[in-house]
Amino acid sequence: MNRLLTYWRPWLLLAACLGALGSFLVFNLHREHERIEAVERERLTTQSKVIEDNLSRQLVAINLALESVIAELPYWAAQPDGKARAMRRLKSMEVSMPSVRTFVVLDAKGIVTLSNRDELIGINADQRDYFQAPLRSPSPKTFFISSPFKTVLGNFVINVSRTIVGPHGEFAGVVSAAVDPVDIQILLNSVRYADDMRSMVVHGDGQLFMSQPALPDVMGRNLSVPGSFLRQHLESKRPVSDFEGIATSTGDKRLPVLRTIQPADLAMDKPLVVSLSRGWDALFAPWQRDVRSQLLVYALFVLLCLAGLFIYQRQRLQQRVINQRLKLATEATGVGIWELDLKSRRYHWDPAMFDLFGLDPKTVNALNNDWQQLLLPEELLRMKDATRSTIQQGQPFDLTFQIRRHDGQLRFMRNRAVLYDDGSNAPSRLIGTTEDVTERKMREVDLRVAATAFEANESMFVTDTQAVILRVNQAFVDVSGYSAEDVVGQTPRFLQSGRHDPAFYAALQARLRQDGAWRGEIWNRRKSGQVFPDWLSISAVCDDAGAVTHYVATHTDITQRKAAEEEIRQLAFYDPLTSLPNRRLLQDRLHQAVIQAKRDGRRVALIFLDLDKFKPVNDEFGHLAGDELLKAVAQRLQACVRESDTVARVGGDEFVVLLAHIETAQDAMAVAEKTHAVLNQPFTLSPGRQVSISSSAGVAVYPEHGLNETMLTTHADAAMYQAKSDGRDRFVLFHPAD
Repeated sequence: MNRLLTYWRPWLLLAACLGALGSFLVFNLHREHERIEAVERERLTTQSKVIEDNLSRQLVAINLALESVIAELPYWAAQPDGKARAMRRLKSMEVSMPSVRTFVVLDAKGIVTLSNRDELIGINADQRDYFQAPLRSPSPKTFFISSPFKTVLGNFVINVSRTIVGPHGEFAGVVSAAVDPVDIQILLNSVRYADDMRSMVVHGDGQLFMSQPALPDVMGRNLSVPGSFLRQHLESKRPVSDFEGIATSTGDKRLPVLRTIQPADLAMDKPLVVSLSRGWDALFAPWQRDVRSQLLVYALFVLLCLAGLFIYQRQRLQQRVINQRLKLATEATGVGIWELDLKSRRYHWDPAMFDLFGLDPKTVNALNNDWQQLLLPEELLRMKDATRSTIQQGQPFDLTFQIRRHDGQLRFMRNRAVLYDDGSNAPSRLIGTTEDVTERKMREVDLRVAATAFEANESMFVTDTQAVILRVNQAFVDVSGYSAEDVVGQTPRFLQSGRHDPAFYAALQARLRQDGAWRGEIWNRRKSGQVFPDWLSISAVCDDAGAVTHYVATHTDITQRKAAEEEIRQLAFYDPLTSLPNRRLLQDRLHQAVIQAKRDGRRVALIFLDLDKFKPVNDEFGHLAGDELLKAVAQRLQACVRESDTVARVGGDEFVVLLAHIETAQDAMAVAEKTHAVLNQPFTLSPGRQVSISSSAGVAVYPEHGLNETMLTTHADAAMYQAKSDGRDRFVLFHPAD
């Protein structure tokens, strides 16, 4: 019975340990799942607050603009040219408020009387929600949010409106602004940090009108159905809600956070709701992989433990035999055998040990511990710690250390030893072997370098600590054009393109020495002389003691990526037809020019230019001819200005010239005269037809006509409209009295 209990006791103990380990593993995986979910909810909540802050600021700004229009309506009505003034004001508001696409003023019957877009004047919009909602509840304080409606371009748009109240408190019409969907799309896309993340804005009635990425099959649908996340959020009256489950709109499991947008400064009739969500499967895919890998490791560990215990018990049944032939075998292989008497602290060596350490057995001291003087100081401390751990804790002794022999050779030695108790149940001797593993260590270094440098298909080379190239792989030859014979033995300076100054390379070397790694973008040169953008990653290779022995550099040609980035930049900041800067890039350059002018005490000029006879050309010869004419106009305008100036296309036939550095207003007028003259010359369009146009231009100069970009833009636009009012085909300098 005792023998049976002795046999099964280790198995029961192992089962208990494995069970406890498995329970701990499951607990940790569950806790990690909860942590990932909590972190993601917090991150989505933070990003939804970013959208709320931005949209709230836009809505408050639009509300102030609508209030200013309502306040100026009586003044415009009393002026002989009030309608023209109003139209100019609305168009200047469009320029200064990129978040608004269209401003309209409707009378009590729903007829558009004023707008920044001429083509909308006279249209009857009495059936639009942005008119009907104020008509039904004509509150002058309410900020109405219309139901989303689909434009002719297929985009969903919302209008925000304020009621116009007559002198006797009666309903007198509506002033409304259409929110530009592009700005909202950019905002929604800016907070997305994962491919599976979905950003949506929903009207308070439940209709989805904006989503990133786009959901064509869901756009315009009412998402406030029973059981939906949106319905639960709206019914809870909470400002922020988070859920998990199946999205009724798309049918996939998601982790959404919903936030109601209803600024306290606005009396909105309907709120907006922003929804940010992550796909459940994509979010927890790394966690699921971790679960599978940990379970696999656990299963393998269980099998190894069972097999190990089985083998151990079998070995315990066998009698240990100490064979003297082991000594002969070790002597034949150059392995030394030693013994440490734990009581006397004396070492007993065989002849091979003296040969390994280069010592004379006739000159050693009584304890035979002279060899410790050959150890480096830190190695002696490691040896003592390992010996102490072996004696006190019974741990196997296996230590590789360095010695410097009296003949100057630096050698690596490996000691392995076990404790013997001589049957007294207390350790009395430490018996072990020593072998010279110097060559093996050198091979391990070579293998580490080779594995680091060549286990990839990327362009790589290996240097020593002095940056001398030792090896290159085939990918390096393919990318650089240099053969291995060309570069081995050289430093990488031959790759330098000349685009970086010495300070750049000095900073690179300093970071590499500090961190043991450097990665970043750099311009290099191929053997053919071609300069190309390169993503360079340099890593240090260290030995067991942490000392740097080599450096491995990895190169990736990022020419295509840079080209893709440039293409994206072109689409974002340049007009696709004329390749001129668009409104967004113009505003950025104008902002920088005004800042520079304030600092240097110089002037900046804006020339707003509109083609007078463009529409007849478009109508008679078609849009292709119109496009060809616009390209020709762009070329002529660019020929009239300096390289430091900017010619931008901001509308259909509207151009803007930014003169960043001028001395006087006459300099701007000279450029305006030059552009006016070149545009009056006939244009030859394919196939050989000639057309003639003219232009109307307005000029405004900083600081005389405005101390900021908004005022300068408004006054240049006003001067252009003055030129049109004076009969077109002319250019006008802005005067405050206009």
